[in-house]
Amino acid sequence: MEKQRTMKKRWVLDQAVRHTIEETWAVLTNGALTPNPALFLARVADLARSNTFLWAEAGLSVQEHATRVVPVGQSLSRSLVLATVAADIFVGYTTLGERAKWLPSLVKPRDWELQHQRSANRVLETAASLGGALIKACQFASSRPDLLPAVYIRTLAPLQDRMPPRSWSEIEKAITRELGQRPTDVFAQIEREPVAAASIAQVHRARLHDGREVAVKVQYPDIETLVATDLAVLEQIVKAIARLVPTIQLQPIVDYLQETLPLELDFRHEAESMTALRTALAHRSDALIPAYIPELSTERLLVMDYINGIKITDREALEQAGISPHEVAQLLNDLYAEQLLHLGILHADPHPGNLRVQPGPRLVLLDHGLTVPLAPSLVEALRKMVQALNRGDFDGLTRALTEAGLKFNEEVDLTSLLQLVGVLLGNDQASEPDETAGDVDAVGVGMQIGKSVGTIPTDLLLVGRALGLLDGITKQLDPSMDTLEIVAHYAE
Repeated sequence: MEKQRTMKKRWVLDQAVRHTIEETWAVLTNGALTPNPALFLARVADLARSNTFLWAEAGLSVQEHATRVVPVGQSLSRSLVLATVAADIFVGYTTLGERAKWLPSLVKPRDWELQHQRSANRVLETAASLGGALIKACQFASSRPDLLPAVYIRTLAPLQDRMPPRSWSEIEKAITRELGQRPTDVFAQIEREPVAAASIAQVHRARLHDGREVAVKVQYPDIETLVATDLAVLEQIVKAIARLVPTIQLQPIVDYLQETLPLELDFRHEAESMTALRTALAHRSDALIPAYIPELSTERLLVMDYINGIKITDREALEQAGISPHEVAQLLNDLYAEQLLHLGILHADPHPGNLRVQPGPRLVLLDHGLTVPLAPSLVEALRKMVQALNRGDFDGLTRALTEAGLKFNEEVDLTSLLQLVGVLLGNDQASEPDETAGDVDAVGVGMQIGKSVGTIPTDLLLVGRALGLLDGITKQLDPSMDTLEIVAHYAE
């Protein structure tokens, strides 16, 4: 019975669309035997992209499929929003592609750029509104110029460290539930306004009764459910896109989230990782990692030392404090080169919101949900990769990537290989977009890499993401810096 009702709704919708197209044809032809095909196709494309059509079509689709994947209630409403936005973006690209196919003279590079921007804005607005795994997906995607055009990279960048916080009443209840005491009983003082808010948690500054300054990281109460819902829906959307447009492969984003989000949701893992990196870098006075307080920390609550500093990309504040941006860039690259090529442990989420600078300079590393050990085989492969890059050895570079776990689908050419290495080792293709090309080349780069390369291992993706973020920060601090020269001695 339900299936019959759904089929009837879809028939009514299809009839309405056909009727509208017939009316459009009549208006555009004005009774003539030779209509204006350009105007007609544009009108039909506008119809296909209309919100009314998209809401109706997406609603029917979600009604048929979403309840098989996620529970009803809030999860279903999130599914509906996600499906609608995905449909909007997909139909936008499809109709523009049809215009380009049948009437190429009417579609300019600027049209693609506008479509990219419109779609990126929709993604940004949706992620900022819904939060959850969507923020993590956008953060990861915004560091992958091999997957998305440069417009997306620029538009989604604010999601790296600027998120709206939850209310104090919600946070207070979460702390009470985790510790069995109200925050005012545990802390001598705690600020109600957070010092930072992210996708899965926010941080409040507090002081213990012994006078110790601490940061209190509180996980959002409903985040596990939201993350599970988002991942399920995202996977369905990505699979649908892959079936409809095989050249677009976004599965690496979902794979990455499925492997990394469980780590980030368990603050006990973060506490252990923070301690491991703190121990590994104990010999360096220019690196600071907070120590956590075990008796006040749980799976969903993490209390640690509060360490202040200047945001690493705030050049003006750095210079006012007498700190050289050039020296900060040198320290940044040296510190991460040692982690990658010598210590075998990596703070894999070095976006600007997680890095602070003190005079010296000294670098403060925050948020260790993605601090991970690196397999000795990967460390050795990364060393060989740097050595090969340093001497311009094409064959050595290919061997090093293979040793790192990369599988090539076909014989790779030099251009594709260098583009891939650029993605993995921080050569930010999106930093200087060609405004006249409309980012079509960026899409082509991603597709070419996708043809040549199979699945990229998660640990290598983490390394690539970290280095891409580091490269972006370095370009802001000192665009002329030769990072390869700085890191090369760790590969010897």
